[in-house]
Amino acid sequence: MRPITDVLREYRRGRAVDLASQRLAELIMAVDETNKAGEIVIKIKVKPQKGGGSEKTLHIDVKSKIPELELPEAVFFSDNEGNLHRSDPAQSELTFRDVARDTPQQGAG
Repeated sequence: MRPITDVLREYRRGRAVDLASQRLAELIMAVDETNKAGEIVIKIKVKPQKGGGSEKTLHIDVKSKIPELELPEAVFFSDNEGNLHRSDPAQSELTFRDVARDTPQQGAG
């Protein structure tokens, strides 16, 4: 019996096996990043020649379900014009100054 991997390598000059390999690498990286499961499906459709015979037409489809990273919520504040800001525009900002730079050094000299 001939291994299926040989057929995949010969299908369209290796395009099926190349695509499946690329999708597998993408899947592995996404699973590592999201800690969620994913999958790859390699579907092979075989059609016989009209009237019978040994000729077969193959169609190979590679589909993947890559897990996606869920972004956490973030808090924003709106202003009167409908714009969003990371800090509340209705609240005045506190200004700080470096006390060490404003105070003369004692004992220097």
